[in-house]
Amino acid sequence: MALTGDLNTFSFADILQVLARDKKSGVLLVEWNDMIVAYYVKDGELVFARPVDKVFRVYTDRNFDQLITRLRIKKEDIYKTIERFFLSRLNQKEGIFSFTPGFIKYDSDVPVYYPVEELIMRSSRYLTEEEVERKISDEMLIFEKTHDADEKVGRVKLTEEEKKVLSLVDGSKTVADIRKESGLDSLTVDRALYGFLATGIIRRKRKERIQKPSITLDLLAKIIEKIKQL
Repeated sequence: MALTGDLNTFSFADILQVLARDKKSGVLLVEWNDMIVAYYVKDGELVFARPVDKVFRVYTDRNFDQLITRLRIKKEDIYKTIERFFLSRLNQKEGIFSFTPGFIKYDSDVPVYYPVEELIMRSSRYLTEEEVERKISDEMLIFEKTHDADEKVGRVKLTEEEKKVLSLVDGSKTVADIRKESGLDSLTVDRALYGFLATGIIRRKRKERIQKPSITLDLLAKIIEKIKQL
């Protein structure tokens, strides 16, 4: 899977959504203005981050256990690298990214301190108005919770504002209704809805098709008889 682009046009919420959906493993490389950071992904979960001085150095380490041993980092402490090199940069939009799948070997016991749903929601809190309009393009849109919404919500620490927005998603209220009833500003509501969509907590409600009644055989026979009499 080729996944490359600019953070100005493709946000972390979108990137993580794609990686989580396909349960990809590999390295997401981001060239920020001040440093290059390699983000290690296992089965769609972001598990580790580290700065590198040269891009090619990322691809010389093909075994994750050996890498963190060489860096003298304990497995139970790798979440701190997510805080330092990912969470602290969510407000920055200048960066070029590329994802390289499959070249690194992970053991099965790599801990996940920040579930991808949590990281997606945190990322969505920094979206601009232009970014949220990509998915929340119409205030008449109606959303509904997915069948596994409760399970996904259990992996996220929602803010009080996000809890309020989610409580109003019932399959009948429009985005405009939710904005009005929540008492929150539109951007806060739309960021929350965007995050819920990206994590799979909610989905866009499909319009129900009204099936037109089919012509009955009796009516068809009468029509044929009328035609014969003409």
